[in-house]
Amino acid sequence: MYSLKNRVVVVTGSGRGIGRAIAIRLAEEGSLLVVNAKKRSEEVNETVKAIKDIGGEAIGILADVSTREGCESLLKATIDRYSVVDILVNNAGLGIYSPFMNVDDKLLDKHISTDFKSVVYCSQAFAKEMREGGAIVNISSVAGISPAYGLSIYGAMKAAVIALTKYLALELAPKIRVNAIAPGFVKTKLGESMFQVLGMSEKEFAEKFTLMGKILDPEEVAEFTTAILKIESLTGQVFVLDSGESIKGGIK
Repeated sequence: MYSLKNRVVVVTGSGRGIGRAIAIRLAEEGSLLVVNAKKRSEEVNETVKAIKDIGGEAIGILADVSTREGCESLLKATIDRYSVVDILVNNAGLGIYSPFMNVDDKLLDKHISTDFKSVVYCSQAFAKEMREGGAIVNISSVAGISPAYGLSIYGAMKAAVIALTKYLALELAPKIRVNAIAPGFVKTKLGESMFQVLGMSEKEFAEKFTLMGKILDPEEVAEFTTAILKIESLTGQVFVLDSGESIKGGIK
């Protein structure tokens, strides 16, 4: 079993939502955290404080991981503080609802850069410095597996992350394990915005689109991330965690 104690972990997009939950959960395991956001320093500080309040260790770094320069600066800050890196969680992402025929170049470029290029850039940067036995977890989406109306470009980029996960597992083995999680709708600002677009309450959405009648909590994704990181023989896999959303049929 892979111990997470004293492992240096970088979680992109961890100022709030799923990323924050993952960072806090790994801190509970004794990991040393690097918290990241693009520009909201107050959210980064809140995550760092939450980690320190439970006796954990963390630093906060503002960096735009949708650029190669941003990923390199995040790596430099990590090495400057901890000298090593063990785990990268590629969580930063952007989901914007738009019917396909309304997609313009601005929206397209945002999704490509934030949802896909960030995974490429950060994985390349951190894999060079990662210690033997390292791991990468990519947070994809069930939208990359089961189409949802209005999420065509977001879903396409998340599908690309799923494919990339398998290629990285192949090319980075045996030094680094690479897996992905594809959550359904989660109780975050992104998830809540979808309920609003559809004119539904969270409860109505859950009852209509999931088998379990509930929306995922960020903490559930965090718990699953922690579990798969501990299994040393696990690599190249994509795990759907969606309250049965994809089986029920999803949003059409």
